[in-house]
Amino acid sequence: MVLRTGVGAVSQRSAAVRAGIGGSCPPYIATGWWPAARARAELLEDWGRAQEAIALSRPYAEAGDRLVLDFFTRLLARHGQGAEAFALLRPRIEDWFLAECLVDVAEAEGRDEEAAALLHARVEAAVPACDDPDCSRLRLEPANAFTLLAKIRERQGRIEEAIDLLRRRDVTSVNGRDALADLLARHDRIEELRAYAASEYHGHATQRLAEVLEERGDEEGAIAVYREFAESDGMWHVASPLSRMLVRHRRVMKRSR
Repeated sequence: MVLRTGVGAVSQRSAAVRAGIGGSCPPYIATGWWPAARARAELLEDWGRAQEAIALSRPYAEAGDRLVLDFFTRLLARHGQGAEAFALLRPRIEDWFLAECLVDVAEAEGRDEEAAALLHARVEAAVPACDDPDCSRLRLEPANAFTLLAKIRERQGRIEEAIDLLRRRDVTSVNGRDALADLLARHDRIEELRAYAASEYHGHATQRLAEVLEERGDEEGAIAVYREFAESDGMWHVASPLSRMLVRHRRVMKRSR
C-alpha cells in the first residue's frame, strides 16, 4: 500500500532535514504557511511524535485544501486512525486526487469493498459527455473511477473484472503509463498485452510490452515491437523509449558502424 503523500514526498522531506527547518519552522507556522507546517509535521513523525504531527496538521486539513487533506489523511492512516481518514475522504469521492487517497486508505483499513461501492455508485451516476445519442464518452466524477475500481479488484484477485473495467476508460494513458498494459504485464498475460499494443495508438502499451520482453532478455523482440508500431503509427510515439533501450544495450555504436 502507498500511504506516503504522492508527489515529491521524499524530496521535500529530505530537503527539510538538510535545511534544518525543524528549528526554524515556528515563525512561518505562525503565519499559517502550510509548507512550513508540513515540514514540521514530517519531522515530528520521523521523531516518533506522530500525535503532535497530527495535531499540528489538523487545523490546515479542516480548511479543506485537497493537498493538505491528502497529507493529513495518509498521516492518520499510518498511525492507527484510518477510520477517521476514510470518513474525511468519503464525501470527497468526486475529486480524483482524493479518490486515489481514499483507495489507498481503504487498503490499509481493510475497507476495499466499501470503497468499491462508492466508486461503483459514481460510475452508475455518470452521464454522457455530449448530446450526440451515439456518444460513448462519459462525464464521470471522479474521472479515474474505472482505474481506481480496477485497482481494488486487482488486489482482491478479481483480475478479469479489473481488465473489463480498464477497457471502459475514456482516457487510457496517464503520465505516459497505461494501467491496462501494466496490469496485463504484472499478471504475465503477454499475448493479451501484445493484442492490446496492436490497437493502442499512444504507444504506451507497446512500450510496456517491449519492457517486458527486454526484462526477459529478448532484446531483438523488444526492438521488433517498437519497429512494428513505428511502421503503422509513427516513430515519434516510441522514439524516446526505443532510443533509451538501444543506448542501454550499446546498440547505437553497433548500428553506426
